[in-house]
Amino acid sequence: MAENIKPINELLGKKFFIPSFQRGYRWDAMQVKDLLEDIWGFLNNPYKKEGAFYCLQPIIVKKDANSYRLIDGQQRVTTIFLILSYLKNCKTFTLEYETRKESQYFLQNIKSLQEVDDSNVDYYYISKAYLFIKEWFQKYPEREKYFNKEITNSVKVIWYEISKNEDEIEVFTRINSGKIPLTNAELIKALFLKDRKNDESNEKYIKQIEISKEWDEIEYTLQNSELWSFIAKDKEYETRIELIFELLSQNKDDDKYATYRFFEKEKNIIDFWSHNDNNVKKVFLSLKYWFEDRTLYHLIGYLISQNIKNLEYVYYKFTTNCKSDFKKILHNEIKERVKLDKIEELEYGKDDNAIKDILLLFNIATILKSRDSYLRFSFDKFNQEKWSLEHIHAQNDKGLLSNESKISWLQNTQEHIERLEHKKRKEILDKIHKILQLEKIENEEFNRIQTEIVQLFGDDDIHSIDNLALLSVGVNSALSNSIFPQKREILKEKDAKGEFIPICTKNVFLKYYSSDVKDIYYWSKEDRKGYLSAIKNSLSDFMEINNEEL
Repeated sequence: MAENIKPINELLGKKFFIPSFQRGYRWDAMQVKDLLEDIWGFLNNPYKKEGAFYCLQPIIVKKDANSYRLIDGQQRVTTIFLILSYLKNCKTFTLEYETRKESQYFLQNIKSLQEVDDSNVDYYYISKAYLFIKEWFQKYPEREKYFNKEITNSVKVIWYEISKNEDEIEVFTRINSGKIPLTNAELIKALFLKDRKNDESNEKYIKQIEISKEWDEIEYTLQNSELWSFIAKDKEYETRIELIFELLSQNKDDDKYATYRFFEKEKNIIDFWSHNDNNVKKVFLSLKYWFEDRTLYHLIGYLISQNIKNLEYVYYKFTTNCKSDFKKILHNEIKERVKLDKIEELEYGKDDNAIKDILLLFNIATILKSRDSYLRFSFDKFNQEKWSLEHIHAQNDKGLLSNESKISWLQNTQEHIERLEHKKRKEILDKIHKILQLEKIENEEFNRIQTEIVQLFGDDDIHSIDNLALLSVGVNSALSNSIFPQKREILKEKDAKGEFIPICTKNVFLKYYSSDVKDIYYWSKEDRKGYLSAIKNSLSDFMEINNEEL
């Protein structure tokens, strides 16, 4: 390879072609900011010596007929292109992505961009980066003149040009193995695209271009957080398509690159894309089918979110059974996990995990029962949170130790007490008024009035499932110390702001399961009885669903 150092000025007017084996543009705002700040720090340094320059990391190119094929360094080159595109007095160069026929036009018109373009994953990241660059210069307008004046001469790249006889994919893989490691998926992508001839009449070349496009489409689909979280829970990959290759390879090895090594041994790697019995497209379409099938989505989502079964097990059962049997198998796995006998005997603090399992399944059974509804349980939001059990009717809180917290609690309960039609209403309000006049509220006195207030809004404190609801830890903490009607108001506010409140939790605080709502402020034994009955009936119906109903 011939090495040279070129100022940005020598790149202007050139055309760069980004081959399909390259990863797409994936820099985020932080990486773009780091580059902008680094360049600015250099340009604005009053002590820099004459002739000094800011040097970007190497780029590797291969001369083609009318362009340079960019073998390595496209993240930096694309970002420099976006910076030059924003600057008013700077010329730039031309970029084109092999997998995006219209990419050259998109990039040439990037200046007119007003919002993020999510039509594909490459445009999404490129447009976000450009909008950040625009925002950065608008925030620091004085910096633009320095960039306009100096960037093309004072910023340089280490330029490596490989010969026409060198295999560009081998160079790409070799270079990356010595720096930031490539992911399994990126290494496998190189396997799919190696030994190619850039001849549009060549059948293999056409197939490789098709694979590159479909690869991006699969990756873009897997970026859908609702789909991803439903199958992967809290797993994360830099390139999400790697999950599909793991399923195909059934990798059980601790070796970081075991998945890649599995495919490296294959002689006919192209067949793994769409021709083998188990192939990339088949796995992807299976995952997509599960996501779009409302019943499968909820059964699989429950099993994976609760760590009952993993994705490998689910996919194995899917590929070795007919569709109806597959649903029955998933349903039976849940039936074996959740025991409904004597659920009223489960106790908070002792059986928390079992209660959470039941309440989550109660939400899912409720949604599945409404067959004409488009409502789906959000495993995306559910899997992002830690979940806890919240008492529907308040406990006497022993954590209110400071004088300020006691005063605040009493003041917050006053307005709800004033709405009650209760014989002790005036008596308790008078007590609160007297206590609030005190300079310091003693613990014993506060505990007495707190007990009286709590009893106004519900029967004796109960730790059984009929007084428990499922809430995220974050939302649960906001309800701390609140009485029943306060909790309902807080949950309504949280729900209106987009917080994820499971449907059955919302229902119970709205007294949806109560047969006779006499008092909306009071959580009674009858309310608890109605709630428990709804849980047991919904789950019994779910457990008794036959194969045809699934």
